[in-house]
Amino acid sequence: MYKLAINRPITTLMYAMTLVIFGFLSFKSMPSALYPNIDFPMVTIKTIYPGAEASTVESQVTDKIEEAISRIGGVDAITSTSSEGASVVMVKFFLERDINEANNDVRDKVSAVILPRDAKTPLVSKLDIGGASVINVFLTAKNDTLQNLMIFADEDVKPSLQKINGVGAVNIIGYRDREIKIFPDIRMLNKFGITVRELNNIVTRENVKIGGGKLISSTKEFILKTKADALSVGELENIIVKDNIRLKDVAKVEDTLSDPDSYASYNGIPGVMLEVQKISGTNTLEIIKRVKNAIPALQEMAGDKYGVQTLQDTGPFIIHSLEDVEFDLVYGALLAVIIIFGFLRNFTITIVSALSIPISIMGTIALMNFMGFDLNKMTLIGLTLSIGIIIDDAIVVLENIYKKMEAGMGKFEAAVEGTKEMAFAIMAISAMLLAVFIPVANMSGIVGKFFESFAMTVGFAVIISYTVAMTFMPSLSARVLHKGESWFYNITEPFFKAMEKVYDVLLKLVLRFKVSTLILILAIFVGSLSLFPKIGMDFIPKEDKAEFEIKLRAQPGVSLEEMIKESKVIENLVRKNKDILFTTLSVGYNTVKEKNKALIYVKLSPKNKRSLDQEHIIQNFREQLKPYQKMMYITAAAIPNIKGAGVSVPYQIVLMSDSFSDLEKAKKSLMEYLGKKKGFVDIDSNMDEGKPQIDITILRENANRLGISASQIAQAISIAFSSDLEISYFEEKGKQYNITLRFDDTNRVSLEDLKKIQLRAANGKLVYLAGLVKFSKTKSLAAIYHYDRQRQVTIYSDLFGLDLGGAVNYTKAGIDKLLPPGVHYKFTGFADEMVKTNKAFGAALGLSVILMFIILAILYESLIQPV
Repeated sequence: MYKLAINRPITTLMYAMTLVIFGFLSFKSMPSALYPNIDFPMVTIKTIYPGAEASTVESQVTDKIEEAISRIGGVDAITSTSSEGASVVMVKFFLERDINEANNDVRDKVSAVILPRDAKTPLVSKLDIGGASVINVFLTAKNDTLQNLMIFADEDVKPSLQKINGVGAVNIIGYRDREIKIFPDIRMLNKFGITVRELNNIVTRENVKIGGGKLISSTKEFILKTKADALSVGELENIIVKDNIRLKDVAKVEDTLSDPDSYASYNGIPGVMLEVQKISGTNTLEIIKRVKNAIPALQEMAGDKYGVQTLQDTGPFIIHSLEDVEFDLVYGALLAVIIIFGFLRNFTITIVSALSIPISIMGTIALMNFMGFDLNKMTLIGLTLSIGIIIDDAIVVLENIYKKMEAGMGKFEAAVEGTKEMAFAIMAISAMLLAVFIPVANMSGIVGKFFESFAMTVGFAVIISYTVAMTFMPSLSARVLHKGESWFYNITEPFFKAMEKVYDVLLKLVLRFKVSTLILILAIFVGSLSLFPKIGMDFIPKEDKAEFEIKLRAQPGVSLEEMIKESKVIENLVRKNKDILFTTLSVGYNTVKEKNKALIYVKLSPKNKRSLDQEHIIQNFREQLKPYQKMMYITAAAIPNIKGAGVSVPYQIVLMSDSFSDLEKAKKSLMEYLGKKKGFVDIDSNMDEGKPQIDITILRENANRLGISASQIAQAISIAFSSDLEISYFEEKGKQYNITLRFDDTNRVSLEDLKKIQLRAANGKLVYLAGLVKFSKTKSLAAIYHYDRQRQVTIYSDLFGLDLGGAVNYTKAGIDKLLPPGVHYKFTGFADEMVKTNKAFGAALGLSVILMFIILAILYESLIQPV
């Protein structure tokens, strides 16, 4: 290889130029992201079951879905949440499982599950690291109604964002759809002898549009369609319900918005938040740029009516992080060149060896692009690490060529002989490096997916560096190197001679006391291993991203209006801090729209413009918010670098048992135990207190005597007080909107409102509900959680001044004494991945040692020398 390179300099130069050109083009076109693109093998199944309580959802929906998907191969864990009206099942597969195949398998199994008649079709979707929003768009109503804002958000803004290339999904928080609401007047219904159940059935029957077949003659064909649907709210009001009594005579019909199930605001201003998610594997920065480019058109469309602005832009942090690593890459290269010149003291050799750095780096980037990798922290760190390897290969070759020239050889002869002597050594070094990094690239677990790009980048750099050292370096040396020392060499020579003498003395001393030296080295090695447990261990270090989240959890049963009010008190307190740029508030932000949970996103000023770092600001807020813990539970934590997979804080542990009482005892004992250890902060669990509930028990003797069935009673109550049941549809401009029927808010406040409901007995007379049922106040579970088909409670905590490894070890030391019989535990989230990481690193290290021995044994044809 080197002889061909020396004899054909133009070919060698073209090879180097090819690496640089393709590397530069690849650098410009490669996707940029904070971390490597990873498809988390997780699939979610969301099923809506209107009006069903958590225990009913658990038994009739969640259990059936869990049983079906448990028969799929490659499942690591199944977790689920059963709450009022909704079931969410999450299936975690082993990382080796293809996410698309897993998604299809889950969809096939779920489609075969027989669910209750009123349950909606389950929605199956995959979750990956790209699931977190990359940028948000916030809309406000400036000079228009809230209803028109919702239409603008749904019909104009959302489609504009969805059509952007690379955008995977757009989620809306604070959105309310248009809805036609019918509010019966209970007094008028009673006056005209109409029950709420009868009114519901009448509207359903009278507002229809049904296809009725075809008329076919010998020459023409006509489609038949019965059009009895209302074309306007006025037509709907004029539906005759009984003996010339129209709907408007017994009910109020409003063209309005659906009942809110979530809320969004920016700096206290209510509006609609659109979260833009990217397709996995696409360029994050490019998508953010495209979204920002679309904003001016949206603002022009909005005019003075609506406000349109971007929030929570992840681009600046990604750019800043990548620029920091790129700076380290360039800075490291410059330092390497300066150090080389300081030791070699030859300007020509320094320049020639320095050329190997950009050529090899660009060649590595080209190979990375060809193999499908992107520019992220891990690959850039790999490139930075590779600088030493690249320059080392070049120096070894150049120095040996220069020695041959000093011995009297000509330039070409010295280049051939010098490279020939070093070729085997450089090949051995490159093979050793590959033996170390290839096992790292094949590590298991999530960390293996991250380190794959890092290790493969270093591996590519080793290969490219070897080819550059064996071709371009000797070819260029044969033409530009020359003998002779500079004035700088002569000035610094005495210093290096002195260093050589010191080294000579130390070497003689070590060789004289060989046994003692070996014992000392072994003792230092063993001593360093004993210090390993004292070193803190985390899965992913926290970074100052100038942002954090405050999560609020009130008692189950709180109304959305009250939750917004209480959350704004906290938000207003947070905004008073001088380091806060802005805040956003989201209530009912999670998948199942729990109204007792809120999220405050806090954006800080840049870290160079504040005196405290992010973690200390968060800790200060924890202290400030303690007085408010009486009315709700409050946690403050940094936003994890990897969102998704249920990971929100570093420490998570799952307690599993079939007994809720045992889980309650275990939760209480473990949370008290964790609270005794300094470093655990914001200790919380997912077990809420019972949600206030009124049980309605049917007095069957009374109901049977009057000929009223239990289903009639249940339906009447559900119709009158539920806002989740659509009874018909209203069409306008190609859009379909729900028509719902229920009592207005002033008539669904107390038990007295329930007692006003009338039902029709078998003899045709109307009777009040009060004589058919009895009421009792109880509590029901707000949500029921499963882990691997067992009921579970998750305890989670943020850490301040305590590493994750120390937190896990502290828990393991005392947990067995705390748990009642029948309760077992499992660490999840980052804690679980950290344990897997340790095992994976151990396996990679062992394999690296074996591979190094094999390669050395092959190279030296000896089993003794490698040892």
